Amino acid sequence: MPESSHTNIMPNDSSLVLKNTQQWQQKSASDLTVNGYCRIGVQGTKRIHLLHGTGFSAMTLAAMASQLPHDWSIWLTDAPGHGGSTQPSIKMPDWQKMANTIADAIYLQANVKVDGPLIGIGHSMGGVLTLMAAHKYPDLFSEIILLDPVLFQNEMIIAQQLMRLTGTWRHRAMVKSVANRTSVWPNLEAMKKNISSKSFYKAWQPQVISDYCQYSSIKCNESDEAVKLSCAPSWEASIFGSYPTGLWRAVRNTSLPVTILVAKNSYFFIPRAVKRAAKMNKNIQWQTFGEKHCFPMEQPRETAKTIESLIIKS
Repeated sequence: MPESSHTNIMPNDSSLVLKNTQQWQQKSASDLTVNGYCRIGVQGTKRIHLLHGTGFSAMTLAAMASQLPHDWSIWLTDAPGHGGSTQPSIKMPDWQKMANTIADAIYLQANVKVDGPLIGIGHSMGGVLTLMAAHKYPDLFSEIILLDPVLFQNEMIIAQQLMRLTGTWRHRAMVKSVANRTSVWPNLEAMKKNISSKSFYKAWQPQVISDYCQYSSIKCNESDEAVKLSCAPSWEASIFGSYPTGLWRAVRNTSLPVTILVAKNSYFFIPRAVKRAAKMNKNIQWQTFGEKHCFPMEQPRETAKTIESLIIKS
């Protein structure tokens, strides 16, 4: 029986397609290419920047973005080494440099100096990078909303530092799993089928899986249809084995309004770290939302509705 007859991929939902987007690219000071997409809305309305988590890409958040008001302007950026953005040549990911690279690009692409600040929204690693960018570039955002951000507690950062120094970070179960993940498929449809079957992605909305596969992969070569992950498993694993230097300085000193949405079944360390952050800085508020860490991809409509209500209320 042909392979395609076994597929369990559910049909995409055209109502979750982010329409009228334009791709953009920007060279950074270190000669990295930063890639992203934008949908220009009506002048004078809200201006949003979305940043994804580790191993994903900008358009993984497109379905959620599609449910925000259609007159809002939206920018989505591929973090360094993800999607169409160049991977840094360093072995140890530098979270602050990644945040700086993204900030410099969207300053120009969103014309912040003329049109004013954006509302920064980041999921997971993208939440931490958004917070770090907001701290270093206080005129970039007017407020930020963090979606289950991976706020490492101090003891976790120390542990990560020690593991990095000794090289033992490579032996962590999550790092080994990511480093050895399937990263090449004979074609895009095979990738979609394979990704859809994995437990981590089971609850993702089908349109999100389609967007993830399309925008998080590149062709292996021009002669056939084979595709591979644009974020190399070695780079993704290295991020999981790294730590965000300066994170708690950013938490302590940010003067922007910060709202954090914490998943009901988040990773064990996130709720504790978020509560500590809120105690440390009166500008930080938090609330529970969504079932699991990937709620923006599992519940794109509900997440967009909550984000919209938070922005309108502020």
